[in-house]
Amino acid sequence: MQGLFSDPALERHFTGHSGSITQLRFSPDGGQIATSSKDASVILWNLNQAARCIRFSSHSAPVNGVAWSPKGNLVASAGQDRTVKIWEPKLRGASGEFVAHSKPVRSVDFDATGQLMLTASDDKSVKLWRVARRQFVTSFAQQTNWVRSAKFSPNGQLVATACDDKSVRIYEVNSGECVRTFPEERSAPRQLAWHPWGNMLAVALGCNRIKIFDVAGSQLLQLYVVHSAPVNDVAFHPSGHFLLSGSDDRTIRILDLLEGRPIYTLTGHTDAVNAVAFSKDGDKFATGGSDRQLLVWQSNLHTYDASQFDAKSALASSGCDTSAASSKQSLASGTSKSNDLSIRIDPRQSLAYQRSEENFQVLDSKHANQQKLLTMDSQTKSPSRPFF
Repeated sequence: MQGLFSDPALERHFTGHSGSITQLRFSPDGGQIATSSKDASVILWNLNQAARCIRFSSHSAPVNGVAWSPKGNLVASAGQDRTVKIWEPKLRGASGEFVAHSKPVRSVDFDATGQLMLTASDDKSVKLWRVARRQFVTSFAQQTNWVRSAKFSPNGQLVATACDDKSVRIYEVNSGECVRTFPEERSAPRQLAWHPWGNMLAVALGCNRIKIFDVAGSQLLQLYVVHSAPVNDVAFHPSGHFLLSGSDDRTIRILDLLEGRPIYTLTGHTDAVNAVAFSKDGDKFATGGSDRQLLVWQSNLHTYDASQFDAKSALASSGCDTSAASSKQSLASGTSKSNDLSIRIDPRQSLAYQRSEENFQVLDSKHANQQKLLTMDSQTKSPSRPFF
């Protein structure tokens, strides 16, 4: 049928990690992807030069999280070894280390200016740092269990935390006060994402659910039960109209938030999907998992037309659409929809999937100009010498 919107399509298929991928992030310019892994490394995949990528292996234990600074000139990684590494994303760039917590560090995040950094840890705290001067600023410490994730709001005025005490908390950066708490009864939140407008928060839950909250109004806006196993990660499309999720059920879902329904079910991973992310322009998204695969997709969401979705879904399920296989599946109990009419896409027969780019050159970052930072904790007085 001519004129229908285009489905997401697999563009690249990378393998290279020897352990599960734990998180991934696109560089601000969209030309690279950073992946953290249980193999104690971070790999920078160059999407513009397929045969070359850089591996950073400074951590001594699994790496749980990774983040790019807004300008793309720094990468931060959070490790099970209790450290946060900050380094220049090039072969011989400078690097430094924060011994930021007394227990493993789960996540790291830069604010929109790149001047502040958040770290979240199994020591039940979230810490705020001033990057340039290696300076501890404050702690957000009302959590009573491991903190899996901490994220700045888009304007940098709020911080959201996801904790194993079955809570999501919202803090004001300036005052340090907890201004909102969203308790969970069923299970702990695993990951969270701020809406691009900064007024909503998506939460991935261990009870197979996804919740979207109105932060200012302290109310639940949407609830999705579209996965059959715990949800590990969520990401908003830059338009704010779509949400991407990855789960232990090995699938990726794309939700149309305006219509309040799943529109795509993507397969291809052979184990849990741990990490999902959109590029800054939304043209691409990437998924990574316990199967050590990194899949890079063309989103094609700029072509999506909700008014045509039902017709295309019906066409796909009838077997007439050669662009994607589709199936109607019942959603798990608790949703308002009786049927899942999402279009199912399996890329494993595509050329992009079969052309797994596993023979490229992996270059180990030497960091010859390494600047060793002082060991830091919350009591350390920062010297005035700037970082990098």
